Amino acid sequence: MPRAVAPDMRSRGYILLISHMRSHSSLLAHILGSHPEIDGYSELHRRYDSRMDLREMTRRIEEATGRLRRGRYALDKLLHNAGHIDAAILRRDDVEVVFLIRNPVDTIPSIVRTSRAVDPSLPVAAPEAAIDYYVARLERIGRYSEFMGERAAFVESERLIDDTDAVLARLTRYLGLATPLEPTYERFPLSGRPGHGDPSTNILAGRVLRDDERDRGTDEPVDIPAGPMSAAVAAYDALLLAMRATLPDDPQDRERRRGGGSA
Repeated sequence: MPRAVAPDMRSRGYILLISHMRSHSSLLAHILGSHPEIDGYSELHRRYDSRMDLREMTRRIEEATGRLRRGRYALDKLLHNAGHIDAAILRRDDVEVVFLIRNPVDTIPSIVRTSRAVDPSLPVAAPEAAIDYYVARLERIGRYSEFMGERAAFVESERLIDDTDAVLARLTRYLGLATPLEPTYERFPLSGRPGHGDPSTNILAGRVLRDDERDRGTDEPVDIPAGPMSAAVAAYDALLLAMRATLPDDPQDRERRRGGGSA
């Protein structure tokens, strides 16, 4: 079971939410960042090569939230391969990792539509480029997950929406939080702003929206080439199978997961 330690006695640590674009990562980051033990909610666009990068995370979060760090954890989400994470960072006992992935059939059109709405000149506004990004990102996530073994948490994006309470209960246990994560959350200074997460109005709702409640923006059809999409589906299916086997979406005993992996 998670260690029963009062929040003010726990050492400070870090959460890296490792995902890809249009995975509901903004939603999960807002839920996490609204918990009193966690600071941070947006994508900081940083690499993590050393301990100094972790310390810099706190300063960037204070800028993004407009308040001093208050919690036990500092949070950043990483959606791009440019945000490299060194193996030494992943080995640290004070770094927790949450993986979040979403199926390509929903993700790829969403990447294209959102990119076209924000800036049509973005490379991922083209379906082929969006697929290339997605496949490359899943490959990187897979390498990180292999390295982490059982010492991380895994969330399937669809379950975050369809089985919210169960997912949040499992993450609460994994992180050893004193109070439960809730399906409602704060709106922060950068919420809804392009470049810092979900630019749609959905993130401003302050709660988890069901699929039939979500504003999907334009219904403009996106012509996705069948060949590249089949490659994306294959990459997703392979990673999902591997992560379900290694990191089932049910983080149980924190000490069991942490044991045998830190160096």
